[in-house]
Order: sequence, then C-alpha cells, then structure tokens
Amino acid sequence: MKKQFLIGLSLLVFGIIQAQETDNYIHFSVGGGEQHLNPTLDGGSTKAQPGFTAVAAYSHFFTSQWGVQFGVGAQSYSTLSTLNYLSVTPDVVDAVGDVYEFRVNFKDWQEKQQALLVSVPVELQYKYFWSDRFSLLTGVGASVSIPVQTNYKTVGGEMVSTGYYSKWNVELSDLPQHGFSTYTNSFTGSFSLKPLYMATANLGGLFSLSEKLDLYVGGYIHYGLNNSIKASTKAVYEPTAVYNGFFNSDRVTKVTPIAFGVKLGIYWRLGEKYRDNKTPEIEVMPVMPP
Repeated sequence: MKKQFLIGLSLLVFGIIQAQETDNYIHFSVGGGEQHLNPTLDGGSTKAQPGFTAVAAYSHFFTSQWGVQFGVGAQSYSTLSTLNYLSVTPDVVDAVGDVYEFRVNFKDWQEKQQALLVSVPVELQYKYFWSDRFSLLTGVGASVSIPVQTNYKTVGGEMVSTGYYSKWNVELSDLPQHGFSTYTNSFTGSFSLKPLYMATANLGGLFSLSEKLDLYVGGYIHYGLNNSIKASTKAVYEPTAVYNGFFNSDRVTKVTPIAFGVKLGIYWRLGEKYRDNKTPEIEVMPVMPP
C-alpha cells in the first residue's frame, strides 16, 4: 500500500513542478452514492449501501482539450447481504462418540460488510469549453485500490442449529449445552480482500469562480475488473461454534465492487487560463490611403 501511495504522490508533485502554459490543476473532490462490494452470494441476496469517495489529484492538459490526471484517493464500500440457506456438515462426532449431522438453518440472516480502500487513479481527460464560465469535463481510466480496513456485523434474522442422528432418525434442537440453539445475537469480525483493479469514468462540469478557482460538479462510476476474494471451503457457522462470516465462507466465491454517485470538487488552476477551443480571430489592420 505504501508503494502505491508514494507513486501517486510523486506523480502529483512532479506534475505540479512541470506545469507550463496549458491548463494545469490541483483539485480535491468528495462524493457519495451506492458503493457496492457486489459479492456473489450462494443461497442469498445482496443490496448496495451508501458509501463515500474522496480524491486529491493533479491534471495536466497537453492541449486546451486533452489531458491526464494522477492522484490518490479513498473510498468506502458497504453491502447488506441476506442468507436463506440450510447448511449441512456430515459426520460430526459428539462428546460420547456418536456421529451426527450438524445443520444450520439461516432464515433471513443478515450481515453487513464494509471496506475502506486507498486508491491510485490515472485518467485520460477531455475538456470542452462551453463558455467563458463553464466547461464540460469527462474522464476515463483505471485505478489500483488497496484495502486498509474491513469488517462485518450481523444485523438481523435468525440462525437455528440442530443435530440430526441418523441411527435414531431424530433431530435434536434447543439444547444450547450441546450447540443446538437459535441465534439472533450479533456476530462481528473482519475479512480479507486482495488488491482491486477498477475501471473508472467521470462526467461533470467546471464552473468558473475566479481566474484561479473552478467548482466541479459531476458523477462517477467505478467497476471492479478482478475477483478480490479468495474462495474458502469453511461453513458460515461451524460445529465448533465458530462464526466465520459470509466472506470467509463457501457462500461467497466472487467480489467485484461497483460504485456510482455524484461528487463536488474545487479545481485550482496553475498558470494562465485557456479561454476556448476556437481558432483566435486575426485582427486586420486598416490600410492607410497613399
């Protein structure tokens, strides 16, 4: 993570030093929207939750229209997952040596997963001058995002564990001392994510506040390009009374985050402002009569 952060910071500083006659900006933006970890949950459903994004970046325009952006940022992702599933673990041996089948019935069992990422985005930008006070600004590119914090918490539903003894054809329940019980309490923990590679796109506008400052208003989309989780063979809840969580279990096999929302920012211009994209008018000097 430190390496990617230093690369992004170095590019930002280098760009500032190299600012010349075309439009060059230092800018900061914050925003929010639906920022979904987007897991593939076997036996359940998922729903996006609100999240935020923040970016500090430098933009260098090679011409009055085309430029490139480098920066560093942070995003939060949040998902509400609901599991309706009967888990079966065979051949479990109890304290007296009898073999049984450990069953866990998840009834609208809800778990909320959250992740905080630090990213290094790079984008190609296009700017179209609509007028002296407004410019259309778009960008497409990619980012590398490094997870710095993850957590989960159960927030609703019911989890019922029972033991089925085939040799007596009986299913035991409501015996907490033997691990057969109904749970509605909260479980918490963390999970692991690999670095994420994401495609990014932005569309917005720059509103001139002064010769040096522009207000940015726009929207963004981030889309995960790789599976950021390592598959597990563990059950969500094990016979040993260990709760692993959805992302650390065999229920989730893929996580490809997706986010979209709106953001606001301040662009500080370095150097002189390019007024428009038009060919400058040629002033014709009057011809004096002889």
